[in-house]
Amino acid sequence: GDFVFRRPNGSEIARAANLKALEEILPTVPDESLLYHATRNRFSNWIMARGEIAMASRLRKAKADDFSGADDIRQYIIAHIHALRKWRQKGVVVHFNSKDYDPEISDFVKIGKGSLGGKARGLAFVSNLLRRSPHLQERYPDVTIQVPQTLVITTEGFDAFISHNGLEPAAMANDSDDQIAKAFLGGEMPPWLAEQLTQFLEAVHQPLSIRSSGLLEDVHNHPFTGLYKTYMVPNNHPDFSIRYNQLVTAVKLVYASTWFRDPRRFLSGTAYRIRRDQMAVIIQQLVGSQHGTFFYPDISGIAQSNNFYPVAPLKAEDGVARIVMGFGRGIPEGEPSLRFSPSYPQVLPQFSKVEDILANAQRQFWALGMEGIPDGLYFERGVNVEKRHVDDAESEEPVMRLAATYVPAENRIRDSVHMPGSRVLTFGPVLKYDSFPLPGLLKDLLTMGRDGMGCPVEFEFSINLTGNSDHKGSFNILQMRPMSAGEDLHDVEVTDEDAANALCFTTQALGHGRKQTMADIVFVRPDTFDPADTVAIAQSIAAVNQTLLNQKRPYLLMGPGRWGSFDRWLGIPVKWHDINGVGAIVEIRNDTLKADPSHGSHFFQHITANGIPYLTVSEGNGDFIRWDTLQALSRVLSNPHLCHVRLQQPLVLKCDGRHSRAVVMLEECATG
Repeated sequence: GDFVFRRPNGSEIARAANLKALEEILPTVPDESLLYHATRNRFSNWIMARGEIAMASRLRKAKADDFSGADDIRQYIIAHIHALRKWRQKGVVVHFNSKDYDPEISDFVKIGKGSLGGKARGLAFVSNLLRRSPHLQERYPDVTIQVPQTLVITTEGFDAFISHNGLEPAAMANDSDDQIAKAFLGGEMPPWLAEQLTQFLEAVHQPLSIRSSGLLEDVHNHPFTGLYKTYMVPNNHPDFSIRYNQLVTAVKLVYASTWFRDPRRFLSGTAYRIRRDQMAVIIQQLVGSQHGTFFYPDISGIAQSNNFYPVAPLKAEDGVARIVMGFGRGIPEGEPSLRFSPSYPQVLPQFSKVEDILANAQRQFWALGMEGIPDGLYFERGVNVEKRHVDDAESEEPVMRLAATYVPAENRIRDSVHMPGSRVLTFGPVLKYDSFPLPGLLKDLLTMGRDGMGCPVEFEFSINLTGNSDHKGSFNILQMRPMSAGEDLHDVEVTDEDAANALCFTTQALGHGRKQTMADIVFVRPDTFDPADTVAIAQSIAAVNQTLLNQKRPYLLMGPGRWGSFDRWLGIPVKWHDINGVGAIVEIRNDTLKADPSHGSHFFQHITANGIPYLTVSEGNGDFIRWDTLQALSRVLSNPHLCHVRLQQPLVLKCDGRHSRAVVMLEECATG
């Protein structure tokens, strides 16, 4: 029966029918009544009768004399009930019910009976993995590891919206994206869906992310990542109707993106066929804190099981992560981020010197504006997510936690913000001084994800370095999927037959995938090369690069020594803007220049962000370039320093980053 609290005269004070109700009424129960039941084991007996044996046993072992008073007993019981309720919901997808919905307890709820979509399925899978991995939380007791509170509108909601408003994809086949968005915005939410979204929003007051979860998002070979829309809303307007309209507008625009041209074009180029266009929507509480008029997390990032640019001592299987301060929306587009291996967090090729740190450190970050914004949230430009300068936020806590200071007089970067100078985001407190166990957490989560999915994985995450009253930080997994981004990155293998037919072969390759976009090769002439001419060679390369860049023709660049070397006697001293049209790079080691491989460290950030293969060919050690074949190709340019040759068909470059092997083949002899 119910747990009933009474006064000495028998009159009822309160009653609880379940654990949720008991947790809610305990704060107001008089001390005398609380002590009466606690000293007689009434709480443990009542909880035992509901089958919660472990918790009941813990409460029975705790004696009233162990506490300083009624309030301590009250908080002890509330904390245990709250933890139990949260654990019971962890990893479970339940239907949204306004009567018992608690956003602090219910990690994952859904509206409707349709499909969750690919992205939401991945989140549900991760949530279940975390439930089945309690040792992970035990290993990091000061960090809450979780999937943020999530609501999924299943595909039933999309179907109902389309039917309710009489929308037909065939009738919009020739419409522009703007016309499609306008039609969806003019539609009404089905009454049942509108009612449940209203009830959800009444219980949630955090900023929200509204994301797509299409049927084919995050499939192994053809993930739709980035094709659909994502919106963030502050969810803080004092007028509830405006908050509701902002949420519904975002949902409608995500629905509309299902019929936009890019996703349809992408789908037509795959082997997948679906019965009809459908979309689920993820509404997720944003991770972060408010700083002034902006909201953002301390750290966001992406982690991957395989590192295809493993500079020694790193190995491909050690994995890799890229992190930024603020929201991570710019990472996939190649905006500056800090790249490191969780196994070797202090090996940072792009931060090898002070000059490199100053050139490659993050200078801007993404944050959500929370005040002084229109009711319409600038939806036409992707809502009010703004790019801010780190210098403008130097007094805000995330910068204070993650930055160092550049001291010009010493040309030195000091790991402190308690001195004058420019702030530089080095993430030193996390990567060097373990203020947050990020490297270890990433290693364990990558292992957990790979074991759970049975393949290499990648996942997005956001971090709050400090948390609530118990001072816990939180690590939040926003998405997990198989590590694949299309056929060009899938199962690339360089065979012995490939090597036998190759124009170029190496066993020292960085990058991964198959490229067939380059029909131009620019190489330093080996017959005339003189290390004294490297500055002039760099100038010639810059001129050719600009021409090919204007023509939108990516090219293969080949030359001796270290590309981008500061020492002109060790390689060609180009800057990144001199070669920024390149599609792949070959660094040649031979008797003329025997400099240690640089692996592109001088512009490592650009190479990794753009996925540019970097091949080191050590001639005479099994690696080779067939110079006779190369020099016999049709020349566009030949001068004392360079040759620029052009093929009738694009060359094939296969780079296996897992085994550091790569080949460059002419189309007519390419296999596989």
